[in-house]
Amino acid sequence: MKDKVAIVLAHPDDAELRCYGTICKYLDDGKECVLLIASSGEHGISVKEEQGTNDLLEKELREKETLLAFEAFPMSVRFLHQKDGYMEYGRNLIHAIEKELFDIQPDTIITHYPDLYGVDHQDHAAIGKAVLNCATRISTVKKILLCDPLKTVRSHFVPNYFVDITNYFDRKMKALQCQKSQGGRFYLEESFHKTKGLYYAANLSYEEARNNHYFEAYELYICYE
Repeated sequence: MKDKVAIVLAHPDDAELRCYGTICKYLDDGKECVLLIASSGEHGISVKEEQGTNDLLEKELREKETLLAFEAFPMSVRFLHQKDGYMEYGRNLIHAIEKELFDIQPDTIITHYPDLYGVDHQDHAAIGKAVLNCATRISTVKKILLCDPLKTVRSHFVPNYFVDITNYFDRKMKALQCQKSQGGRFYLEESFHKTKGLYYAANLSYEEARNNHYFEAYELYICYE
């Protein structure tokens, strides 16, 4: 039986930003992956357009961008249709996520680091806390990985689990290019991810960094067999 991985994130671009390479590797390793995206990201107005406008994006637009990024993957992508920007840790969010996780019965969960300092997006913190709550009642879960926030130092994120995504880095960049509605955001650019990937490599081994190896980093919350 294949190991199952549930990736539970808040917005349509979160998986591409934080764990796309890891998902590629897990699929190549024969794991079954399911991506749960809590909202459609309708408040994610492009930096190039956001000044002087309060308009929302069409929900279908951002959903289509992520579906395009994952279209070649043999995996399910599900949207939970929570309200972008207004997610709160509580019964309703926990129930929506728990229902999906009980259906999946994952061995591994990847989700947001529940930043306590308010540096990361408020939806990310709510999702991270809700997933950790749900996981206490799902007996199949043996490993939980918390994704790195965009501003790792200010969030007091301490990575202790690293995945070499060097062979998947170009695919990750192509996936990020699908997020055309988010134009102008520095964290979507290749230089941002090269810098982060090499920073994590250098923390593991200078040779890894010298050889231009790129890593995605997580905080290992729990792991047992």
